[in-house]
Amino acid sequence: MNNFFSLTRFSRLLIKHSAEHYRTYLMSVSVLAGVMIVGGAFIVYTMQEPMDARIQTSLFMLLMPVSGCIFTSTVFSDMGDKRKAIPALTLPASAFEKYLVSWVYSYAVFIVVYTVMFYLVLLALINIRRWPGFDMVIFNVFQEKFLVLFIIFSLLHAISLYGAIAFDKLHFIKTAFCFFISMLVLILCNTFLLGSLVKQQVFMAVPFGYLEFSEHGEYYSVSLSDVQFNWVMMVLCLIVVLIWTAAYCRLREKQV
Repeated sequence: MNNFFSLTRFSRLLIKHSAEHYRTYLMSVSVLAGVMIVGGAFIVYTMQEPMDARIQTSLFMLLMPVSGCIFTSTVFSDMGDKRKAIPALTLPASAFEKYLVSWVYSYAVFIVVYTVMFYLVLLALINIRRWPGFDMVIFNVFQEKFLVLFIIFSLLHAISLYGAIAFDKLHFIKTAFCFFISMLVLILCNTFLLGSLVKQQVFMAVPFGYLEFSEHGEYYSVSLSDVQFNWVMMVLCLIVVLIWTAAYCRLREKQV
């Protein structure tokens, strides 16, 4: 018998996981839908003009990583409960299969459910209030710019998944704290490095972002070319895979 992956064993584990957690997942979907409806209705009724594609895109990009990270941080919550940890770790399934079940729900299923729900709520909201003389436009999630969003979401998902396994309690809070501290250190180091390279006092610079500085009253901004930006996205994809792999290895350590 293959101790790493068996499709039959994985499918049974997926069914078992779904049967045990479907109430929790349905409740999570209900909460997310409630946030979308209440927040969206407030925005629609307070705006003086219809919600255009730009605003729709901004809301989609803002809510997706936040809700996704919160949900992902809970998928291994059983590991932090001693009463549930032992049964979960001693299930007759490999660590990879257990990891893959949580990955499927927190990544693949979440993206589909979130996108479908966002469109359904959006269609309902834009029909609540009529705007005579305006043609309503709905954003297209299959645009090229959304690929960047999904790469960033994948990175945040990988970090959240690792934190869900590494920490026994307060997974989201501890992971978010470590993430923001790490980002602050990276930004400070990157700003110092760029300042050393251009021999100028530069503005705070996010890694792979803009280089901005002023000289003799003139403001300068340097950005990556399209080719360089594509390379950065490829590097981020590699980092995502590495963090996902590290999360799996961390789960194996717990199972051993």
